[in-house]
Amino acid sequence: MLEPEIKLYNQVNDLLVAKGKLTLKTVAGTIFPLDLYRKFGHPGLFEEHKKTLDRGKKEGTWGTYFSRMTVRSKHDGSGTINPLSMLIQKLSHEQQPKGKSFPNAYELSVADPEIDLAYGVRDIGGEIPTYNADQDGRRWLGSPCLSHLSFKREERNGSYYLNLTVMYRSHHYCARGLGNLIGLGQLMSYVAKEAGLKVGTLTCISTNAELDIGSWGGVAESYSILSATL
Repeated sequence: MLEPEIKLYNQVNDLLVAKGKLTLKTVAGTIFPLDLYRKFGHPGLFEEHKKTLDRGKKEGTWGTYFSRMTVRSKHDGSGTINPLSMLIQKLSHEQQPKGKSFPNAYELSVADPEIDLAYGVRDIGGEIPTYNADQDGRRWLGSPCLSHLSFKREERNGSYYLNLTVMYRSHHYCARGLGNLIGLGQLMSYVAKEAGLKVGTLTCISTNAELDIGSWGGVAESYSILSATL
């Protein structure tokens, strides 16, 4: 990050810590465990993240977004699949169909990674839903706010880019917004690198957004931070 970005990062992080909120690094880490990736690489971070979560996950909680993306049960109960790993392989140049072009799909968050990311099913992108109806359908509070991630390959002047669009069902912009965007950017960079693509555009859609200024200490503190970014 550049010096102004580091200053803003530290300013927001200090306010969150003072209010007893999760740090930016912690929020970002629920989406992508950057430290594990730096230490263990790909695909080693998958197993290390699972070990870490098995040790630290509190009873009754749903885990992390990264765990939702990387561990899903098979329909036949015979084990698990790793949708994110499947997605990376599917996005790679080697997996692309030759001499064919497919239009963008019209999407709802009804994707099934076991079926839709199977290597025999070819299109220009892939979906990873983090909402699990079996676990989350009975919850009123505390369910995942990030509900869907849509990855797309895009060709621009002979180069291939990875675009990512995400959907939040609810989003607290002050407490989680910056940490979420950092985590999504790190996830996007990771997928692009491992799939042999360049980083494209990140689009974040929040169907319900809350400017929770209390997380930054109130109106004056929030105005000071927001004014500095304009």
